[in-house]
Amino acid sequence: MRTIDLPGVRPIRHLLVDPEIAEIMINGPERVFVERRGMTEAVPAEAADPLQMEVLVENLLAHTGRTLSRRAPMVDFRLDDGTRVNIVIPPIALGGAVITIRKHTGLIRSLDDLADHGSLTGRVAAFLAYAVQARLNIVFSGGAGSGKTTTLGLLTRFIAPEERVVVIEDTAELDLSLPHCVRLECRPPNHEGAGGIALTDLLKNALRMRPRRILVGEVRGDEAFEMLHAMSSGHDGSMCVLHASSPSHAISRLELMLISRGLPLPLWAIQRQIAASVDLVVQHAIGPDGVRRITHVSEVGSVDREQVSLRHLYQYRLDRISEEGRAVGAFVCGGVTPSFVDRLRLVAGDRVDDLFAPGET
Repeated sequence: MRTIDLPGVRPIRHLLVDPEIAEIMINGPERVFVERRGMTEAVPAEAADPLQMEVLVENLLAHTGRTLSRRAPMVDFRLDDGTRVNIVIPPIALGGAVITIRKHTGLIRSLDDLADHGSLTGRVAAFLAYAVQARLNIVFSGGAGSGKTTTLGLLTRFIAPEERVVVIEDTAELDLSLPHCVRLECRPPNHEGAGGIALTDLLKNALRMRPRRILVGEVRGDEAFEMLHAMSSGHDGSMCVLHASSPSHAISRLELMLISRGLPLPLWAIQRQIAASVDLVVQHAIGPDGVRRITHVSEVGSVDREQVSLRHLYQYRLDRISEEGRAVGAFVCGGVTPSFVDRLRLVAGDRVDDLFAPGET
């Protein structure tokens, strides 16, 4: 039986099946919020008491193999349709169980759909497609729920079918249709703290699996070193996701991850490793109108003045907010020709010359 059909899920079934709702946030009994068309709103709650919340949690966990207890009060998993669920219970959650559900709506199926939603333009979409075909190493950066994983998933469609791709995720979320793909998922430790398999372990093993590309769902810590090592050691075209508020912040977070690992390397050596490994940072953000947009596509350059240099190839410039609450702005190309233009020309031919004409895209 599908999770959504379980009797105990009845209080939120109408929210799960509503195609306009992207996220459901239950902050305890009678406190339910949803994200609809990019905006958050409160909705009537049918899980009106702690007992109903307990039944709801049990039914969401059914068939997942995951458990919750006072000793392990947090869990992250996916439903059978790809929807992601995070649950926190007391004593960590002071007001009762907190359930956060990020739905797999399937409304965005192509880069054209992203363009229709105002997330990018046709020229930016073409550039990103060529960048994947040219085997550039790309970091998708942004805040939670800003569209990073969606963009990465859509761009995998431009990977050649004969390429062996190893995909590594903490909780499987990417929607992929690659014919030569191996998917690996982390395993949390048991109640005794044993048996866990982390992203770092999976990345180390992935390098022994003869991948052409490696995709990492989210880089958060020690695995950053293994990811950069893969990018700079013959696995061109690898891609990963990380949380950061800007392209420069993404670089700073990578630096911090490597420093925090305790590597016996000076900062300049770490910065050179990043500059040699990453070609592009694709920055995402949720606009004031609730629209998820790519705000920057930035080339990662060399180390200059004790920092990794960035050149913005495309930017979204917000001009104003209309009376209807919509963002009014434009995607702008600065006219910068990236250092990897010859790699792009191998896959795009003379069309690459039109990609970097300055002005609105």
